[in-house]
Amino acid sequence: MNNFIKFTGPADILAYIPHTLGETPKESFVAMTVQGKQLGATLRVDAPFEQDPVAYAQTVVSYLTADEAATGSLLVIYTDESATGNPRPYAGHVEALRAELDTAGMPLQDAWLVTSELWRNYHCTDTSCCPAQSLDSITTSNGNAALIYRGSAVAGFTEPAPFTGDAAAREAIAAHKLDGWPEDLEASRAAWAKVLEDPKSLTTETAHQLAGALQHPTIRDFMMSDIFPHAPEQFTSVMLGVFLARPDWARVDTAQEVAFELMKATPEGQRAPMMCLIGWLEWLKGKSSFAARYFKLALEDVDGYRLAELLGELVNRGLLADCCRDPKKAYDRRLRG
Repeated sequence: MNNFIKFTGPADILAYIPHTLGETPKESFVAMTVQGKQLGATLRVDAPFEQDPVAYAQTVVSYLTADEAATGSLLVIYTDESATGNPRPYAGHVEALRAELDTAGMPLQDAWLVTSELWRNYHCTDTSCCPAQSLDSITTSNGNAALIYRGSAVAGFTEPAPFTGDAAAREAIAAHKLDGWPEDLEASRAAWAKVLEDPKSLTTETAHQLAGALQHPTIRDFMMSDIFPHAPEQFTSVMLGVFLARPDWARVDTAQEVAFELMKATPEGQRAPMMCLIGWLEWLKGKSSFAARYFKLALEDVDGYRLAELLGELVNRGLLADCCRDPKKAYDRRLRG
């Protein structure tokens, strides 16, 4: 079966962005690398409000150079700044980006402007040859239809469900916080493996057991690694997404679903490990914006939670998981431009 989806125009590419990011960006720059005739990495950054154009461009391009196979690039500016009558908002920043991309060997091939009402080519403002189009042309494009047919959906950011347990949950979870002895570790990993194989087997008691185990840093780290069978033994490699083979992404999705279920049985102040697990898996999938939100929620749940701070730094530095850089291992489907 051919895993590629053929794009024939800008509307198809614009339809792809919400699918790969999980939401339609607002006041953002979205840059995409191109590998020959295929799309490569997708990067979303906040629009450069009052930022120096050259510094902003250098930062964006430093992220994109992680795609070593890139031969070109595309740019989409999501903003309503054009409502002021400026046909090319952030013109200085776009020009600086063009120069930096040329230097990096991934020249800018095209750019589009998307507002809350319409989209058009960014460089061509002649309405006789490049007329503005409604956003409906994106949602009705062949590319969007093909993505939906393949099972993709723009779900958006998933807020953790509120705690629905009883007052005894906090003490029950605390009682399950283990000391890290080998027998404790093996029991926790076995319970975790069982739930990943059969999520329906998760009971309130098991949820408390797993939530308690996740409170212990060492056991938590082993449980995170166990999401990826045959992963490298070094935890640092696993955390950075260094895998010898393509991960079982269905198992990853299951782990996220289980973590969300655990939080329903876990009160505030004990949910940070689950937030970190979910955010880390989002980062491995290439969804840094979502990952950053979960790390922020983890720090709101437990002030100074070290793992959230460390993982958040990966996002803040614009680092991509190793598996994101290899189309054969990445979560996102391969698409042909």
